[in-house]
Amino acid sequence: MDEGKALEFVVIVEVVALLGLLLMGGLLIVALVAPHWLVGWWASLVAPEPKAFWYLSRIAGLVAYTLLSLAVILGLSITNKLARVWPGGPAAVDLHQFASLLGLSFTAFHVLVLLGDHYIGYSLSQLLIPFASAEYRPLWVGLGQVALYVALPVALSFYVRRWIGYQTWRSLHYATFGVYVLTTLHGLLAGTDAQNPLVLALYGGTALIVVGLTVHRLRLSALQTRRALS
Repeated sequence: MDEGKALEFVVIVEVVALLGLLLMGGLLIVALVAPHWLVGWWASLVAPEPKAFWYLSRIAGLVAYTLLSLAVILGLSITNKLARVWPGGPAAVDLHQFASLLGLSFTAFHVLVLLGDHYIGYSLSQLLIPFASAEYRPLWVGLGQVALYVALPVALSFYVRRWIGYQTWRSLHYATFGVYVLTTLHGLLAGTDAQNPLVLALYGGTALIVVGLTVHRLRLSALQTRRALS
């Protein structure tokens, strides 16, 4: 294993360990501050129709959306050269890749954990095939499923970039905009937390940043084209 790969592996291990510590720390704080919440959570988990799986899916979905937004923002910052200011070009690229892959992991959990929820009773095929279920907002749920299948080749293209070439890899990454739009629609119109002020702030705040960075990128492209023609 070369030095770069070894460093990347160490960073991933450290991040996973940090996430584990944060999770355990959060549970400890909840146990001390609001023990009744853990009691309610456990009761929900062992009830005849447990709701804990639904709650876990909702939380994982919001985390996945946050990571997707971070990946898009970092990607735009790299192309806009803003990443040179913070956190630095190489660091931004690594964070962009890591946020994409971690976001996919949370998305997979967001989907598959619903197999344990009996309120709607999703089957595996309904979870994996877009628009296959009519039980709950099929259009908006289906858009989220389509976004996942579009995001998969984009995120995994990091590992085949040397074989497909830079131009193909870059063209493939334009699909990220479609993924972001579809995911936002899925969250707003299928998410049961969409009316929560904090969740709306997440959607609105990230959308403003993404739109602002996109407009800035388009302006830079227009300026570069004018200079090339002059």
